[in-house]
Amino acid sequence: MSATYAANRRIVDVDAHILEPKGWLRSYAPTSVQEQIPELGQGDPKFDELLDESFRDYSMRIGDDRLQDELARDFMTIQRKGWMSLGGWDINERTRALDLLGFECQLIFPTGSFEQLMSTPISVRPEAVRAMNRGIVDFCQDPRLMASTYVPFEFGPTIAIELIAEAARNNVRAILIDSIPASQQYSFTHPDFDVVWAAIQDSEIAVFLHVGADQNYRPVPPAFFDNGRDMRHFRSDAPGDPLSYMAIGYPAELFLASLVYDGVLEKFPKLRIGITELGATWLPSFLHFIDTGFRAFKNIQDLSHLTLKPSDYLRRQVVVSPFAGEDVGWVIEQSAPEMVAFSSDYPHHEGTDDPIRRFEASMVGLERSDFDAFYFANGARLLGL
Repeated sequence: MSATYAANRRIVDVDAHILEPKGWLRSYAPTSVQEQIPELGQGDPKFDELLDESFRDYSMRIGDDRLQDELARDFMTIQRKGWMSLGGWDINERTRALDLLGFECQLIFPTGSFEQLMSTPISVRPEAVRAMNRGIVDFCQDPRLMASTYVPFEFGPTIAIELIAEAARNNVRAILIDSIPASQQYSFTHPDFDVVWAAIQDSEIAVFLHVGADQNYRPVPPAFFDNGRDMRHFRSDAPGDPLSYMAIGYPAELFLASLVYDGVLEKFPKLRIGITELGATWLPSFLHFIDTGFRAFKNIQDLSHLTLKPSDYLRRQVVVSPFAGEDVGWVIEQSAPEMVAFSSDYPHHEGTDDPIRRFEASMVGLERSDFDAFYFANGARLLGL
């Protein structure tokens, strides 16, 4: 067998994606609600043309061995990321991409369909959520692909528990939730949601936060961009400018702090939480800052329900995946080796053309066990493998 991108590394990839074509989400929805789900690319002519171009490219290469071999040769290049990628939505192509990558498994999250369901009228949005979840499970036919399921809390505990039970039946490995509560819901830590956290813990499925799953929350106020300069945001659910990038981890910090201070991680010690595509450079200082917050307020507010130091809950239950290009060696040294895991973001552009090289550029001097934990053990533990 020819060499793979992973080479001699055992790799669990905790963040990869499907790049859905037009019609994908609607095809998994009941006929009665299909027309209420906005089509991918609707209202965005440039994106709409990209989707059409990518499907034309896909249609040309199917059955053409020469074009397939060219695509396989170039599959990690930036030009072949996004909707032009190998295996973005075709299951057979994705199997070939996995063979070339050499990863033991990949966790699959949605891309464009998530924005579609957020634009679906709220009265039928639960059906759009179920459609997206069905589609991701269907895509993950190769045993190396692991499905995620989106579980919104905004519709209350009953629907959330139904979605969790469906995920368990489908052997889903990750439950994606919003990092910021929807405007019409309680906090994730409200006692009414204890039954939801209990259901997740009992299911033994990991909870994940991911960029874009934040109910369109943006931590940088728009006034900061009224600066006399051109700071246009390119099309992406991720930050398209350096100022927004500075705040990318803030929703995760708020979410984790609320789970610690309000006692969710105390009540549910077997919950496993993954943080993906929200950066990791913030992690070391956050571990210190959450302890500072406890010391500053423990005599003002009742925090007596916490039996551990706040940062110890995070070390016990949280794994964070950095961006390629962050100083991952420093993050590991300053936080904990068991808290940081590899992700490729394949086939998104943010994953770059060579994430392994970019990660390892800052990992010089780490122990062999740190490499093994980063590439395999932490992701395997997080996903319950």
